[in-house]
Amino acid sequence: MINMGKMRVLIACEESQEVCKAFRKLGHYAWSCDTLPCSGGHPEWHFQRDVLELLEHTSGFWDLIIAHPPCTYLTNAAARHLYPKKVLNQERYKKGMKAKEFFMKLLNANIPKIVVENPNPSKIFGLPKHTQVIQPYQHGHPFSKSQKKANI
Repeated sequence: MINMGKMRVLIACEESQEVCKAFRKLGHYAWSCDTLPCSGGHPEWHFQRDVLELLEHTSGFWDLIIAHPPCTYLTNAAARHLYPKKVLNQERYKKGMKAKEFFMKLLNANIPKIVVENPNPSKIFGLPKHTQVIQPYQHGHPFSKSQKKANI
């Protein structure tokens, strides 16, 4: 394994601090950020605020961001709410476009290493294609995010 040294890691949209604690355990300087208070037991490692405002005030500080933006309005799984009775729900579409704007700001942050969790999006929002698919069964869980059943 290559020693990359200690990184300054921001875990965006994470109140649980699970990823933050894992990076801390590896010796990195990691902080979580969410509009909710943290539930992971380390408020000293948590920014309770809008992550975009935090990024604005800490430009050039972070080495890595791992973001888990809400996907309620972007995911293909929610398409039935976007087109009830085969008519575009304008209010939901506007919320989806705001969610896309948030997603893209995280994806294009001024940080050398960026990871943004991306749902299987509705095509109408035009999100960039994902670069990889991680399945729960790849990490010991008997679940799949797709319709295919895990073969473990």
